[in-house]
Amino acid sequence: MGTINGEAPRIPEGCRRCAIREMTVCSAMVSSQLDVLEKFKTCDRILPARSHLYRAGERPGEIYNLLSGWVTLYRILESGKRQVLQIASPGAFLGYQARVDAPMQHGAECISDVAVCVFPRRTFPSLLEQHPSLGRRLLELIADDVIRGQDQLTNVGARFGLERVAYFLLQIHLHQANSRNTPPEQPLDIPLTQEMIGDALGITAVHINRLLRHLRERQLVSLRKGTLRMLNIDGLQRLAEGSRLDTSPF
Repeated sequence: MGTINGEAPRIPEGCRRCAIREMTVCSAMVSSQLDVLEKFKTCDRILPARSHLYRAGERPGEIYNLLSGWVTLYRILESGKRQVLQIASPGAFLGYQARVDAPMQHGAECISDVAVCVFPRRTFPSLLEQHPSLGRRLLELIADDVIRGQDQLTNVGARFGLERVAYFLLQIHLHQANSRNTPPEQPLDIPLTQEMIGDALGITAVHINRLLRHLRERQLVSLRKGTLRMLNIDGLQRLAEGSRLDTSPF
């Protein structure tokens, strides 16, 4: 079993002891309502890296609250090429869509060992009807996902390769630092391979290797052996925003 930051995924002892509850859809429920969630959810589960929550085309009977670990949402094109749509981290609500009986349009693969709490998919809309605050919170999370999707599209479509990688790593690091309430300069263990980063950014793994080396040589950021270090956050931000010191279109 692979771990992140030296910690294996763990199941909390009930919703009240869930360390990330305020980050999830469950934050809409006050303490007196948490028993409703405890009774409604199907189970808690730990899954190993490289396993799937669901695959494109499947009609899963479950939706998932990601408690710990990392999950990649992706599509496989007709050519066999893989496009990473999103890197999901704790707090993400996965597998929900408006039509609960429709097949999934993307797959969700664990890229580390993960812990999830599991809700029944078909009856989840009835829970939202009974607790409108839960529905409002879910809309907030969906709106955040839309913004991240637009951000990802802009990054891939409008930046050169070096800027694209810089922005991607910066957003990953800042999101994790904010969610964990840790200093931005603190190293972060991430399970992302160069191939995964390439699949997210539309760049080959060989080219990703070259770009990472270039960023490291410029003392901006280092990603080595699964550890991401911000060496110069301000400089990385300037590069990601297009304030380049050179004009070579990597």
